Amino acid sequence: MLIATLLKTKQQQVKALAEQSSEQQKLLGAYQFLLKQNTLHFLSSAPGLALSFSAGVLFQLRHHSHVKTLRSLIRWRRLTGLW
Repeated sequence: MLIATLLKTKQQQVKALAEQSSEQQKLLGAYQFLLKQNTLHFLSSAPGLALSFSAGVLFQLRHHSHVKTLRSLIRWRRLTGLW
């Protein structure tokens, strides 16, 4: 009798946790959808386009010799504690 009661209690807890998990998954899906929509809206706006263009330009310059020299100089200053 005691085992059956404990088993029923645990089954109810598992059922409640499964329902809670399902609701959290639905909420997470809704948040992800809203984040995607907001991101697409931002990237199609003027500031988003400017940011995207700037990031693309900087990404293309990562192999330029002046950029590599500047990065190594910054690293050297951080290592020596001058900056």
